Amino acid sequence: MLFILFIATSNGNAQYSQLLINENFTDYTTGNLNSTSASQGSWKPSFRESSSDFVQVASLLPLLYPDYTSGSQYVNVAQRSDYEASPWKYPDDPYKPFKNGIVATNADNTIFYISFLVRVPSAGGVQSTGDARPNIALRTINGSQFANFYIGKTQNGTGLKFGINKDTYGSGQFTEQTYSFNTTYLVLIRYDIANGLNTGDYDDKMYMWINPSLSSEPSGQSAQVAINNFWDFKFDGGFNTPAHSLQLFQEPGSATASFDAFKVAYAQGFDTDTATSAAAWNSLSPAGVPLPVKFGSIKGYAKDRGIQVEWNVYSEFNILRYEIERSADGIHFSHAAYVAVKHEESKSLYKWLDAIPVGGNNYYRIKNIYTTGEPLYSTIVRVVLKEHDPVLLIYPNPASDKHISIQATDLQQGDYKIEIFNAGGQLFYVKQISAGSTINQSIELPAALKTGIYTIQLTGMSIKQVTQFLVQ
Repeated sequence: MLFILFIATSNGNAQYSQLLINENFTDYTTGNLNSTSASQGSWKPSFRESSSDFVQVASLLPLLYPDYTSGSQYVNVAQRSDYEASPWKYPDDPYKPFKNGIVATNADNTIFYISFLVRVPSAGGVQSTGDARPNIALRTINGSQFANFYIGKTQNGTGLKFGINKDTYGSGQFTEQTYSFNTTYLVLIRYDIANGLNTGDYDDKMYMWINPSLSSEPSGQSAQVAINNFWDFKFDGGFNTPAHSLQLFQEPGSATASFDAFKVAYAQGFDTDTATSAAAWNSLSPAGVPLPVKFGSIKGYAKDRGIQVEWNVYSEFNILRYEIERSADGIHFSHAAYVAVKHEESKSLYKWLDAIPVGGNNYYRIKNIYTTGEPLYSTIVRVVLKEHDPVLLIYPNPASDKHISIQATDLQQGDYKIEIFNAGGQLFYVKQISAGSTINQSIELPAALKTGIYTIQLTGMSIKQVTQFLVQ
């Protein structure tokens, strides 16, 4: 069923707008995006005889950017030359049709918005700006493209530049600013078709913003690249050739890069009315809330008489810190420690040592502290810690000079109490101590202590050890 947003503006203009693509690669199978026999998410290969190893769905890791909604995966697009083994091997150049089979007529007063995330791993798969070819474009029903996006590198290969152009026949017009490899960027592109602002045939316009604010529609003056004098697209390849899909490229000059979270929207005026970019922007609705954190595995194991807890995190946005919670029953959890956030773009490994676990079952879970206060928990991990019987030794035994030393090993770190009783069970010595895994304590016995057998007791941290010694 097709839903179209109809807008009547305050000045009387009538227009409609529509979200055409919302692709965040959720629940895709890792591997080829499409092939000659099957495709995922309605993506189609341009060359039916081609193999399909140029566009690969990555593992369950999205690209993420603050306040922009991603899914659970992304795609890696490789240069044709990266995989080419023989002259007949063509690239896929897959394209994804607009939802519900919509075709967007490229008539006067039509405005497109495109947004997506991009990350370029290194300079090795990128051409210099003069030789770079497009990676992304909008595709028409006759297979031509417009609103092209380029990735190039500086002449010395140390930085990235992003570019745009109307079609694939010319070179891209690139940003003056240089960007970094292996960094996720939000790209926003706008294409205005014959918007009626000029009376001639050179009135198509194109804009690109890198990492724009999503709180409101950006102005053309704030664009990193703006082109204001394109020959009208509607005169290329026939009048009003409709756009119907989003195109990916893997030409030899197209960059090897990762992409995620594509959105495409457009607005068009009725008859001679002018479409507003605000209508297309509202349909694009790029502002969203990415997952604050994506937990990977969590595990725990005995280490140094404690329990080591380790967990992986695949993304971290708007996270203040992590809180480790522990439990003896797996139901009632309490605070154990805070761990600072690394804020790395790739997978991060965290470690924490519980130096005072209990014997038997120990349960752990990780809670993120999100900027909005909404917690997100990891799965629960259980570690069974074998209980060790502490060894309590008294020496010298027998004691002849009213002085003894006690030694206890295989203890948990914590607070303990030493008590000494006479043969009648009367307590005459008590001392509180804090100890680690071992206690070595000297005790001066009362001078008036009579010859006989005495009992010494060590308690604390859920243990109780009792032994006797002789005073001569």
